[in-house]
Amino acid sequence: MRNWTPDELRSIADRLRRARIGAGYDKASDAVRKFGWGYSRYMNYENGERAVPPKQAILFAAAFGVTVDYIYFGKGSDLNKVEGVKALSIRHIPLLALDNMDELKRIAEGSEPASCTAVPVFGEEVLPGRCIFIDIRDKSMSHAYEPVSFEPGDKALIDLDARPSPSDFVLALVPEEQTALFRLYREIGRAKDGSIVIDLVPLNPNFRTIRISSVAAGQIIGVCRSIHRVFDLTAPAQRPRLG
Repeated sequence: MRNWTPDELRSIADRLRRARIGAGYDKASDAVRKFGWGYSRYMNYENGERAVPPKQAILFAAAFGVTVDYIYFGKGSDLNKVEGVKALSIRHIPLLALDNMDELKRIAEGSEPASCTAVPVFGEEVLPGRCIFIDIRDKSMSHAYEPVSFEPGDKALIDLDARPSPSDFVLALVPEEQTALFRLYREIGRAKDGSIVIDLVPLNPNFRTIRISSVAAGQIIGVCRSIHRVFDLTAPAQRPRLG
């Protein structure tokens, strides 16, 4: 992130404040409550006491209906002043780690997520009715030569009501190992009792494939619908999104 001068920080802070007010939030406390931000940290940005990082600028721009260039440089469209354009909508989606087995078991049994962090999703993206994010923390689903690669820090959106098909990415419980896995779903055949035998396959060959002998209710929690990540604005290229 570049080093901003004090005058630049004051200008950014002023535009951020005007964008907030233009979006209909007369008080900063109303905005931070709506979008789940920390009040003290936000006020440091709006008072010009701290530089706004790129990932925060993206969130603020989406929330207030302006462009990132408007916040940083006063350029581009102030979308709140364009007729017919409104500030983007927001929905908070629960975020869980794969080692949060108690909560994942509850969800597999049909309960709603409880007491977990939520990630704001902005815009007009159509989201599943029941869904969660899972936090990707290892390289098991990372592969440089695959069209889709999941990297540590990515958030995978899981549709809890979807049924898996071969080649889907799924969130699955593995009771025998007391763990949950995010893997590629592959049907191998049928067992003697008629149940489907599936492999949970990593994209990274350095991780092992797990075979499940049946797809009993609750074992497959849901199907991945998209990858969410905040891109580095200085990066030369972006990886493709799923779907």
